[in-house]
Amino acid sequence: MQIRIECTVPELAGNWVDLSDVWTRRETTDFYTAAIAGNDEVTFPLLQNKLTAVHLHLADGTPVTDVALLFERFDDLDVRLARWLATNIMDALQRMLALGEAQRRLLFDGVEIAARKKTQTPGAT
Repeated sequence: MQIRIECTVPELAGNWVDLSDVWTRRETTDFYTAAIAGNDEVTFPLLQNKLTAVHLHLADGTPVTDVALLFERFDDLDVRLARWLATNIMDALQRMLALGEAQRRLLFDGVEIAARKKTQTPGAT
């Protein structure tokens, strides 16, 4: 599956990327570590494998629809669009991580509720 991330900034509307929703723990850690350090040598190849489709416009208006070309021409993106892309990829990863957390809590809550029912004495409320 994939996650579509669309730019809603009025001057930059119509730009979007599709991001894979399958990330390993190692990939996530590598991405965050490199992104925070500004290490494009790590983030670009990783994102090139994780972006399944792109439709972005360079600062001069040239459309980019090829993932490999995006990273060849990344420095030609409007700085607002480049920042939007980085921020929203990190946000999408956070949302995916939060889904895993929610599933863990649901399972724990179900186990906890079942345990309480077993320990209640008959007729107690």
